[in-house]
Amino acid sequence: MIIMRFCNAIYNPLYNSCCNSVIKEGEVMEGLQGNLEALYSPGEVASQLNIQRQTVTKYARIFESEGFVFHKDEKGNRAYTDTNISMFRRVTDIKNRPGITLETAIKGVIPMYKKDSITPDVTEIATENEYYNDVTNEKLDMLMQALAEQQKLILEQNKKIDSLQEQLNEHRLDVKDRDIKLLEHIREHQKERKEEMLLIAQNEVAAAKQEEQKKGFFARLFGK
Repeated sequence: MIIMRFCNAIYNPLYNSCCNSVIKEGEVMEGLQGNLEALYSPGEVASQLNIQRQTVTKYARIFESEGFVFHKDEKGNRAYTDTNISMFRRVTDIKNRPGITLETAIKGVIPMYKKDSITPDVTEIATENEYYNDVTNEKLDMLMQALAEQQKLILEQNKKIDSLQEQLNEHRLDVKDRDIKLLEHIREHQKERKEEMLLIAQNEVAAAKQEEQKKGFFARLFGK
């Protein structure tokens, strides 16, 4: 259901009574300057954005909690403008970015769309939409660039961590290999030293026996 209402009713004495009224499907109402503004039901907005109707209501409630004002009829039912739809589309795009919550996305979008008047004329809507698109695209580009740089930094840090871990593992292997070689060297040295001491001892024993034999020979020779 497309709902039409005044856009330039500032000069229309019936504006206050028409401002919050819902117009039947297909009806058109004109202000003194003939400008029109389309209003859409939550279901139509949901269909355009390919989201659930409950999601549209959720968006609107959070926007209202931040002070934003939407068109409402006498029963309090909301109706949405093309600007509102563009605003919701930006929120949907931004909140799908990594690490961005719905509340954060809405708070970031509000300053670009919130205006003193909630009934701008068609010319103002077109001009402001172009401005909002430029500003939003610029902010999205900046956000994407920042995220890309952050991702690049994380990848570089991960590479450094992997390199340090690899160096640490290599160092541990080097230390282990060095310790093993040192122990083998000590054992070999101890073995050689033991063999050397054993040889010295054997030589001393042999020399002592030989000396004893010489003394015994001379004793027998001169003693008798």
